[in-house]
Amino acid sequence: MMRRLLSIFFFLAIVSCKDKEYLRIEAEKESGSMVSMRNFSRSSYKESGELEWKLKGAESYIFPKENKTIVYGFEFKQLEKGNVTSAMTGDRGEINHSTKTVVLSGKVRLKTNDGKYIESESLTYNLDEKTLSSEDDVLVYSDGTTIRGKGLRADKSLNKFTIIQPKAVTVGGSNPLKEKP
Repeated sequence: MMRRLLSIFFFLAIVSCKDKEYLRIEAEKESGSMVSMRNFSRSSYKESGELEWKLKGAESYIFPKENKTIVYGFEFKQLEKGNVTSAMTGDRGEINHSTKTVVLSGKVRLKTNDGKYIESESLTYNLDEKTLSSEDDVLVYSDGTTIRGKGLRADKSLNKFTIIQPKAVTVGGSNPLKEKP
């Protein structure tokens, strides 16, 4: 009797099961990668065990032969003593492990914990020299002043920066040419 009951239950379970719908991955954005991942995350810790930085991405493609990693939906945060000191985002980031550079493209934004930020369509970060550069149009906001221009050279904390071809400067965070009501 118990065996029949189990058989009937098992049969009903099989009949009531539907085919599961799986999300099929579309064509990959980068071809030739050895490994590709969704919802990528990587962290680095100092020898003391303190979190140094976090890298997140919607998609990641690893190319071991070329010694590079490409991350879409790039989000990078540097930390000191548990606090975020800077956050860098972009649509696409290419990390070259040989030259120790990160090339970001598409809606790039870098913000420091003291309120400075950069916006551009591309930005290169040299990990060894801890410098930033861009050949594209940039917007830099620092200490109430906004500078627009083309080309940038800066340190990672944005304490020292040079706009190669400045186009507009707004002092004090407001436009001095704006009409007053």
